[in-house]
Amino acid sequence: MYAGGVFTTIGGQPRNRIAAIDATTGVPTSWNPDADGTVYALAISGPTVYAGGVFTTIGGQPRNRIAAIDATTGAPTSWNPDADGPVSAFAISGSTVYVGGEFTSIGGQARNYIAAIDAATGNPTTWNPSADRRVSALAISGSTVYAGGRFTSIGGQARNYIAAIDATTGNPTTWNPNANDNVRTLAISGSTVYAGGLFKSIGGQPRNCIAAIDATTGLINE
Repeated sequence: MYAGGVFTTIGGQPRNRIAAIDATTGVPTSWNPDADGTVYALAISGPTVYAGGVFTTIGGQPRNRIAAIDATTGAPTSWNPDADGPVSAFAISGSTVYVGGEFTSIGGQARNYIAAIDAATGNPTTWNPSADRRVSALAISGSTVYAGGRFTSIGGQARNYIAAIDATTGNPTTWNPNANDNVRTLAISGSTVYAGGLFKSIGGQPRNCIAAIDATTGLINE
């Protein structure tokens, strides 16, 4: 398993903010990318570990807040989207890496808090929902990207703290659970989207900080 955070040691071994841990023994492996700032988010796709956070170097190489790391060697790859603000969420589908955070540009292109990046080149795609505030969580199911955060609009549409976005067009769908506060984490299982955060109501129903939402209708599961 891979771990990211603010730590400088883990399992008694020096590891700066990112580490790989043996899932059976709990002992850190020799994998050691050595980030110079906090790692907020990790995702794995094939032989690559994607890291996001506030770091500006990783593995001794300049990487502004987002990097791809060889899962075997711990060395950063040449993939380098160069975000201008913290990266705090990933979702990966095929050859596309969806990212969320507090950035307003990535790969030299204007992208407000959410973007899609080519997994091979590191260049942003044309997908551009443009949230008005931080995107803290992402999850993907089929052709839909679910986003949570502090935003109140995305893709030019009013969406309070949670939204569903077409993975091709970048347009928000009609799915609109309407949370009353920050959504910080998302997970999907089958036809259900699980959300956690600071909200006290979502979809017009009282839900203290955690809820299950129908992935199609946006209605709250009882």
